[in-house]
Amino acid sequence: NPELALYMDDSRFGGAVPSLNALRIQQKSLGSFDFRNGKKGLFALKGTPALDNTALSEANFGGILLPDSASPRAVDLLPIFYTGVPNLRPYQLATGKPESSPLSAGKPFINNFLPTLGDMLRLNMAVPVTPRNSPDFSSLGLVKAAVLGLTDSRFTASGTALQFIPNMDGFPNGRRLEDDVTTIELQAVGGVVLAAIGLWFDDYVAGQSPVTPRLVNNISFTSGPTRNDTTFKTSFPYVQTPWRGFDYTLKPRF
Repeated sequence: NPELALYMDDSRFGGAVPSLNALRIQQKSLGSFDFRNGKKGLFALKGTPALDNTALSEANFGGILLPDSASPRAVDLLPIFYTGVPNLRPYQLATGKPESSPLSAGKPFINNFLPTLGDMLRLNMAVPVTPRNSPDFSSLGLVKAAVLGLTDSRFTASGTALQFIPNMDGFPNGRRLEDDVTTIELQAVGGVVLAAIGLWFDDYVAGQSPVTPRLVNNISFTSGPTRNDTTFKTSFPYVQTPWRGFDYTLKPRF
């Protein structure tokens, strides 16, 4: 829900939920783009040549992803959780994009777009499974895949070339049992996907690393427990029998 961003905005209710202090939505990304609730986001570019041949053009999906001047998060939260994400500009990682050019072509990332508005899981089956014993495996799903694609030399060295990045099979591209869905969703509301495509956080300075303190705060955020209190089964249904509330022994917090 984009309204959660009200609690990640110091001009609104940013101090109301201290546990969300690490998450602060962009209000002047690249010096001009404001993604706070009710602001314009990228809408000022709607219908301009800057969006030609992008997913945001009127010839493609601009009517869905840039619907009006007061829905700035339709450009990221809507495709992430509601329509899927097309492998079109600007929905490619900032890797390989010129500095401060989020609309340019970048590193292909995920392609599971269906132009149907519906709250459903969409899965790109072309993405290989990340082995559970891989040192790259992470419960942060696509967020971790984006971090690797932006910072790991195995993937940054090849620029805009298509590569399979570990955890591209994670939520919200489908859902693995280990995925920390709540943390991923809150990081997304906090603007991490905007940053991943080059709409950096407000503390970014041109010519310097985009891995700024605000970006680090976002990708380091957790919503609570970071591991299960039991194991998964090796066969269907894979999850253990739920704990019985009347005889469950309280365990220390993680």
